[in-house]
Amino acid sequence: MSKDTLFELRDSFNEVWSVFELNKFISNFFDKELPFFYVKGEISNFVIASSGHWYFTLKDSQASVRVVMFKGYSSSVLFVPKNGDQVQVYAKLSLYTPRGDYQLQATGIIISGTGNLHEQYLMIKNRLALEGLFAKERKKSIKTIPNSVGIITSLKAAALKDVIAVFKRRAPYVRLIIYPAPVQGENSSHKIIEQLKIANRRLEVDTLLLVRGGGSLEDMWCFNNEDLARAISVSLIPIISGIGHDIDFTIADFVVDLHAPTPTAAAELACVAKKDLENKLYWCQTSISKSQTNLIRIFEQNLDKLSFRIISPEIILNRKKDIISYFFKLLSSMVKEPKSRYSQKITILKNNLLNNKPALDNYLSFINSYADKLFRIHRSILLFKKNSLGHLESRLHLLNPENVLLRGYSFVRSNDGKLVRSSKDLVYKQRLEIQFSDGKVDVLVDS
Repeated sequence: MSKDTLFELRDSFNEVWSVFELNKFISNFFDKELPFFYVKGEISNFVIASSGHWYFTLKDSQASVRVVMFKGYSSSVLFVPKNGDQVQVYAKLSLYTPRGDYQLQATGIIISGTGNLHEQYLMIKNRLALEGLFAKERKKSIKTIPNSVGIITSLKAAALKDVIAVFKRRAPYVRLIIYPAPVQGENSSHKIIEQLKIANRRLEVDTLLLVRGGGSLEDMWCFNNEDLARAISVSLIPIISGIGHDIDFTIADFVVDLHAPTPTAAAELACVAKKDLENKLYWCQTSISKSQTNLIRIFEQNLDKLSFRIISPEIILNRKKDIISYFFKLLSSMVKEPKSRYSQKITILKNNLLNNKPALDNYLSFINSYADKLFRIHRSILLFKKNSLGHLESRLHLLNPENVLLRGYSFVRSNDGKLVRSSKDLVYKQRLEIQFSDGKVDVLVDS
């Protein structure tokens, strides 16, 4: 009884209670403070109600107590008791509040005497099953590739050597931590519970193995302990059991997160073989390599398509040079052609002048003014063409990549000489060439 309960009792006795309040207090006290326990005695006044509940009296030579076993529990009992049977009842105290009568509420019953371990096993199993301790939704998932695994077993057990051998062969990468506990004999179940609590307090392993070799029902009885089953059910660490051989099945096997038929099988379920991991890693590397190759091929194809659409600065410059050359030749021919043509006219005029001396005076002034006018026109045309040529040279100067470099810019090219237009086109450790106005340097991408 806790101190708080004692203080509560002392304070409550200073009050005046009604009968109902008294019975209610005692009923709550029974529920909170008194655990389940075993009581042995002889059955009398045994009755099966229409509801399926069992009612009977449990007595010995000095006293008796009424017992009720509700249908949910009585239906799991493998026999029907009768008056005079010597039995052991697993029950807790309860109080029928209206009458103030206390009774036992039984959840299990077995025949007293030797040879009843199997009946106890079934009773515990059925009771825990009704409470849902075996339900699949309570099971925790097992880590496929654990960093560390704990082993709860005896240091002298052959099962320990078998388990260690499996890990050395299959998964040498796993760190093993042993939580030693006896797996047979008196108090062995409590020692296992202690190690289970230590493992859950430290939380240093990903999985726990609960293992021992084969044996008789008596040898492995500690794994049928109800307290151990409840401790397993609240473990934060997933547990794999490997108890006995294929035909052995303990209560612990029902509660653990994963059951294996033998200790060796439990070890194999707790880890992935190193060879399997290597094969999976090789497959992943091969798959990644193929995917990378395909992506590079696709990017190269896209780059080739884009390169056809892009005109290099050299081609643009050559085209501009051709245009300028064409206009320069055209301008030269335009300048030369008028001079030749007008020289011929002058010669003709001179001849005409000689032949027509009398008319020279009349046309001389006209010829002079006409010649001056022609030369002014020619000079205007020549100046216009020169200005046009200068404008084209200025535009060509602006388009010249070398002049761009003189303004502080630079060209970045990959190993194959192609221009790099975006940082997204770069990859780690790629070599590049940077062209400045006064030279070139090689660089390496390091981020």
